[in-house]
Amino acid sequence: MPRHLMPMSLTLGLLLVAFGSALGQEQPAPGVNLLRGDSRVIEAGRQSYRQHCAECHGEEAVNPIAEAPDLRRLDSFCRRLKDPALQTHCRDDVDRYYLRSVNEGKVRAGVVHMPPWEGRLSPDEIWSIRNFIESRPRPTPAR
Repeated sequence: MPRHLMPMSLTLGLLLVAFGSALGQEQPAPGVNLLRGDSRVIEAGRQSYRQHCAECHGEEAVNPIAEAPDLRRLDSFCRRLKDPALQTHCRDDVDRYYLRSVNEGKVRAGVVHMPPWEGRLSPDEIWSIRNFIESRPRPTPAR
């Protein structure tokens, strides 16, 4: 692109983003599950989960082993919120936490509890695993 057109294209791009937001067409937040609700990816997520996660998080995402958390509980706080906007914001925060945890892994006191999966799992695989987990029966709430 010629240099004299670059400021104009940048301005046009910013105006389009602002205009889209003004029309209520907000861009999705980075790091959120854009595949949520797409039932077509659940089976792919089940296969990826079995291959990469089940050894520690339990077969079919139930009965996690040792240090691994029950992934079905990740958004349990969000589900208790009454306000739909707050619930969506909360779920987006959990998505970002999930994505960071999967990509970076978990290390405590120098011990690797979960390896980093960045570069080994595609974003679609990561989110299809999340959709599979969300499709599993919810655990009984602790009293």
